[in-house]
Formats: sequence, C-alpha cells, structure tokens
Amino acid sequence: MSSHPSNITPSNTQMITMKSIAIAPAILCTAFFLSGCMTDQIRPVGQPVSLSCRLPSISALPETKQSQEKGGLEITIVPVNYKAQRKDKLTISPAQPDFKELLTGPPRNLRQSMTFVSEEQLPELKCDPSKLQFAVRINNKLPRVFRGQGSVVQINVGGKLMPITRADYAEFVDGIVPPRNETELKIYGPAIDSLPEKGTIGIFLYDVVTATDTAGNTTEK
Repeated sequence: MSSHPSNITPSNTQMITMKSIAIAPAILCTAFFLSGCMTDQIRPVGQPVSLSCRLPSISALPETKQSQEKGGLEITIVPVNYKAQRKDKLTISPAQPDFKELLTGPPRNLRQSMTFVSEEQLPELKCDPSKLQFAVRINNKLPRVFRGQGSVVQINVGGKLMPITRADYAEFVDGIVPPRNETELKIYGPAIDSLPEKGTIGIFLYDVVTATDTAGNTTEK
C-alpha cells in the first residue's frame, strides 16, 4: 500500500509552530504541530497556578489520501482527537512536625523512630491519549476473510524510525474481517512528549495480503 501524508494546524494558544516536511510514501504520512493548551487559572490555597500542555493537531497532507484501496481491500487511517486532561500529582517529601503536631503527636521517644512527611497535590495538564494513536478502518470488499496476520507496521517521524513493538499494532495484525464487512482497529505510536517540535509522520504497512489462490496461498500483498 502507499502513503497518506497529513498537515497539522496549531490551536489558539500556540506554543510551537512548524511546517510540514514531505517524506517517502507510506500508508499514512502526517505533518504535525504540537500546540499549546491552557486552562483557566486554578486557585488552590496559596498562589494561582496556570497550567499548559502540548497537543498535536493532525490532518492529511494534500499529496496523499487517507483512504487507499488495492485488490478489493480498502484501508483508511484516521488520527484520533487529542484533548487536555487535568490530573493531580501527589508529591511526598520529608518534613518536620510543627508546634501543634508536637503537642498532639507521639511522645519524643517514639518520634525518634518515625519519619515525618508532607503530602502535596500538584495540578497538571496531560495530553489524552498520551501516545500517538490512529484508527485503521478496514473495508473488506473481498469474497474471503481478511487477516492481518503476518503484516508489519512501521512508524517514522521526521524520517526517523520510531521504536514500537508488536503490541502497539497487535489489533491490526491479529484482526479478522469477514467478507463484505468493515471494522476499525487501533495502531499506537510513541509518547506525545517524545515527539520533536515539528515533522511528518509516516505509517508503513508491510505484507498486507490482498489476494490468495483457491488453496489459500498468498498471491499478492
């Protein structure tokens, strides 16, 4: 199968801008921006806190298509929507008891064998999902069952091969689609925080079977 590039546009609160970069053909190529996302000020006890995170915004580059068909098998790759989600991070650090705690706490001889700590909830924004994620829609127009078994998925970012494992595309390679049916599977990439500030994403699907003979042997990929 060939490639689908895609463009990424920044959101309103921009932290990073970038231009798309064309790379070699792939099932899907997407240029991406990591743009800023900010909430209203959070007002815990003490000083106000402003939170921000980076969100990718992904769209197909004009020179390729999101949907491609070969031999009666149509594959469409669609990026998921990313959103900012607030999460509270608990931090624990050593501390000394204050005067009130000394009066109401354990006696001195017992305190010598104890460790006093303070807990603090720190709000933060995280990108959800935290990894690159694409929905792979398979429309099987063939008169036989489609099996992803034996296929291999490769993800490049800015021309650099990303480290992913079979578990990241297990839904695809383990997928089974009956004749004249359609299904949607997921492919996962590296963590959003590990992506560069700009670049083009390329998704390569290798050894996808598109034709077999009467005995079930592969004749075309």
